[in-house]
Amino acid sequence: MHKPDLSESPYQRFLGLELVHHEEGLVEIRMPFREEFLRDDGSDWLHGGILSALIDIAGDYAVYSKTGGDVPTVDLRVDYLRPAKRGCLTAIARTVKVGRRVSIADVDVKDEQGQVVAVGRGVYATPAP
Repeated sequence: MHKPDLSESPYQRFLGLELVHHEEGLVEIRMPFREEFLRDDGSDWLHGGILSALIDIAGDYAVYSKTGGDVPTVDLRVDYLRPAKRGCLTAIARTVKVGRRVSIADVDVKDEQGQVVAVGRGVYATPAP
């Protein structure tokens, strides 16, 4: 099993990502709130791009925890279920499949109250053995 290092990317450091839990094929990542994440000035809603970034990163690390190699994103689907309001978000990502060419992870994003605000599925290129 390979432990994700969330500090290796300047973007991930900007997001303030924290690894809460990891095991093979499963990661839980917390993203603290930043004012820059808001959709508009005066809004309490987070921009959807922040949620999709969190889904992509969490899915990537779930697959990485099984493969140990770089897993570039091939496709990403995000379903927004309810508005995400100011506050911390937590992504729970599970590896669904590790294939010869592509691997798949499903991700739930929860708000501070534990409500699922978005779900996603990432498809990642599987590294050569």
